[in-house]
Amino acid sequence: MTRTRLGRTAICFTVLCGALVASAADPAPAPGAKWDPARVTQPETIEELKALQATVTKLVDKCNASTVAVLSGPSAGSGVIVSEDGLVLTAAHVIRSYSAPKKGGLEGVPQPFKAGSTVKIMLPDGTKVDGKTLGINAKMDSGMVQITTKGPNNGKWPFTPVAKSGDVKPGQWVFSLGHPSGPKEGRSPVARLGRVKDSSKSAMQTDCTLVGGDSGGPLFDLNGKVIGIHSRIGPSLAYNIHVPTDAFKSEWDKLVAGEWVDAPQVAKAAAGYLGVVFSEDEEDDAWVTELADNGPAAKGGLLAGDTITKFNDTVIKSVKQFRKLMEPTKAGDKIRFTVRRGTEIKTLTITLGKRD
Repeated sequence: MTRTRLGRTAICFTVLCGALVASAADPAPAPGAKWDPARVTQPETIEELKALQATVTKLVDKCNASTVAVLSGPSAGSGVIVSEDGLVLTAAHVIRSYSAPKKGGLEGVPQPFKAGSTVKIMLPDGTKVDGKTLGINAKMDSGMVQITTKGPNNGKWPFTPVAKSGDVKPGQWVFSLGHPSGPKEGRSPVARLGRVKDSSKSAMQTDCTLVGGDSGGPLFDLNGKVIGIHSRIGPSLAYNIHVPTDAFKSEWDKLVAGEWVDAPQVAKAAAGYLGVVFSEDEEDDAWVTELADNGPAAKGGLLAGDTITKFNDTVIKSVKQFRKLMEPTKAGDKIRFTVRRGTEIKTLTITLGKRD
């Protein structure tokens, strides 16, 4: 990202290195020389180096078409289209709103997230189309965006398929695409080559060079498939963190549905307090066996031995049903109870209290 969120992902700024650009003067790799996408060692000969270069150059040309910039408010990050209907994977912090940073700070406080916010998606040729935010997992830093403009190919978008990140091994060669320091007119997504240092279900570390603006961009294996999304920069150029695609897959339906997966849980208010004890059998009638001293029920005229038959206008058939009706109540609520006392039917209005 850039501007207000630059600090989160751009701990260090440096000259981009390792971009693979094939020179017209370079001879082609020897016939039959191919690079194994699963290889975890360095090239040992000029032929192997050229084979690696040719593989990456071909894939970069192919994957550029699905790599986009995500423009959300004053900030810019990257993303990748992973389906023909325009589903974009990005980082959660790219599409989340932040308060204005305090004086001297680089980043504001993250605001509560709500799906459906409008964003702009910038294509590799500079064209901007409309999109909307879907779901996020802020802790994982995973996020999704849906392009709402119809794709250029009979309504379909160019996309890159998602691979299983759990199959990736340390040492494996990978490359990143993104918009370092934000998208720039006339510049296509920038490629950087690196290797996987470590990988788990929640994070993947590579030495692919990243800077602010790359956040949310794709990490590819040498089969040309997405295996991760750029999340943050570590203390050195050799320490960059990506969200593995398996982390996306485990919450895919929730993210597509626009859920804030790790949203803080709002504490549930305690139900109103009546101060009665019922039979242990939850399926039995709501027969009162005991009353709390000076509790709301006792103060309201309920007696031990009474059977509650109505909760306001709802007929009560069991203790279990009664407890369910009490769940949404709160202290101060006035409830009209109908009770059977011997052969008499009485109606009592009782103000619920607060449990100590």
